[in-house]
Amino acid sequence: MFMKQSFFTLVFLFLFSSGIAAQSFEDAMDLYNSDRFQEAAEIFSQIDDNRARLFAGKSYLAISDYTTSNKFLYTVLRDAEESLQHEAMYTLALSHFELKNYDRSLQYLYNLADSNRSGLRSDARQFYRQILNYLSARERFDVLFRLDSPGIRFDLVRSSRSYLDPDIYDIMVAELYKMTADSAERTRIENQLMATSDLRPLVFQYPTAPEGTIYNVGIILPEFDEDDPDFTIPRNLYFGMLLAADDFNSRNINQKVKLTFRNSYESPDSTAKALTELAWVHKIDAVIGPLFSEPATRMAQLSEEFQIPMLAPLANADDLNQDYNYLFQLNPTLETHGKLMARHAVRDLSLRNIAIIIEEGAIGRSSAMAFQREAERLGARITYFIEEDFEATGYDFSEITEVFTRDAALIDSLNITRSQAIYAPFTGQAASTKMNLLLNDLEAMQNDLVILGSEEWEQHRLTDFQQRFFEIYYTQAFDEVTGTNAAEFFDEDYESRFGTSPDRFSRVGYDAATFLFQNLETAGNPVYLNRAMKNASPHNGLSGRIHFNEQRINQGLFIRPLSDRARQRLGQDND
Repeated sequence: MFMKQSFFTLVFLFLFSSGIAAQSFEDAMDLYNSDRFQEAAEIFSQIDDNRARLFAGKSYLAISDYTTSNKFLYTVLRDAEESLQHEAMYTLALSHFELKNYDRSLQYLYNLADSNRSGLRSDARQFYRQILNYLSARERFDVLFRLDSPGIRFDLVRSSRSYLDPDIYDIMVAELYKMTADSAERTRIENQLMATSDLRPLVFQYPTAPEGTIYNVGIILPEFDEDDPDFTIPRNLYFGMLLAADDFNSRNINQKVKLTFRNSYESPDSTAKALTELAWVHKIDAVIGPLFSEPATRMAQLSEEFQIPMLAPLANADDLNQDYNYLFQLNPTLETHGKLMARHAVRDLSLRNIAIIIEEGAIGRSSAMAFQREAERLGARITYFIEEDFEATGYDFSEITEVFTRDAALIDSLNITRSQAIYAPFTGQAASTKMNLLLNDLEAMQNDLVILGSEEWEQHRLTDFQQRFFEIYYTQAFDEVTGTNAAEFFDEDYESRFGTSPDRFSRVGYDAATFLFQNLETAGNPVYLNRAMKNASPHNGLSGRIHFNEQRINQGLFIRPLSDRARQRLGQDND
């Protein structure tokens, strides 16, 4: 009697637990189909069933947890029935592709494509061909030496014929021939791969990414306490990036971007740790951040070591970019401000004799030095380079501005060289004071020299007389775009999504991410992202212009008129 009762109890428990497992699987599938992959993975991973383990692997793959994904998929590959094994093999091919283990991905796909009983045979063949056409030259050689399959090696080298220059292709064929022992296979290589008489030098073309490619982009920004006045800067930058990712993913069927955020904590060490984790664990293709120049320097060192392109949204230190080939600065450096203002002065305004005034030790000095180099390179003459400690002299400009007198006798007696313009890249808290003193002295002398300034000049208030009398220009890195359909749609979408109005940093974040995503799409293979960003056409965003113009510092500065007279010269209406 006891045994009979125990048997029925066990049957009941089995049926009850099976019912719970079935229900849990259905619940997990609902989450999976709703793109709630983390929640789905947690349920699938608790079910002792190969079908559940397969979808656990798929779910973890969707959240870029490749290690956990592969653990479940390998179990299915070892223990499940053939149809589930084939599905696990295809999913492993996807996972190893994201991990950049292209040899393993190709091997799984090759096996599936060679199987007459796999329902994934057609998909596997297509993905296999797409990977072969996607690899860079360096990746092709790397994969060749990792592969064990003669068939895949042959396909790899044969596909390289259309993507490599003849000399490089010949080297790859020779390496394949050396590693091939089978005489029949060697004959095939000689007959089909060694005939290079029809090869021509190739014009570089970006490869097409395989369908379903996910570009993993890291975001490294500091998190501030809500009471911190800087709290909204990284938050709004990130919100803008999220909208850019949504826009990219909604318009792209075949490629997607996935953002992974890490807190930099304002520290170079924590920033380095964050980038290292993103590079090696999440296999990111590019990274945006950080905010400040000191952490950016440490991050740039690692991005160089890892060969991962890095787009810094705000850091504009002049010495940040000198030694690093993978760092791109969205915010133009002060040196860039000076160089581009010099081009405007000489090329657009036809100025040939220009004086420079800068405060001793000020950060604007790099602008002044760059202005001098570029102006002289373009054939202009720097009449005076005035560098003074204005604070020490009580901000007395009278002796400095004496060289701009219009008194002919004084000009002759002091042997003064006449100037047509003054470049005054004033910075710091006293910038407005220095602007006032300079303009007042020139006004008193009735000298209407052209004034060329830094971004700080934008905030300077001119008198009505100065508006009419002086021709004043300044450089500007970011400029809010309003009134366009794109700007209005962005504002509405941002407010609907985050419950707050966007600011300048929201737009900078959106533009930075949009530019990066577009160039990932252009590059196809992230190996070529550096090239794509450097050579990209000007991108007119919501916060300004992005144009690296074959460099790694944004050259998309605006030259803005500050006075009515400057606006008239440029043919603009008065504000």
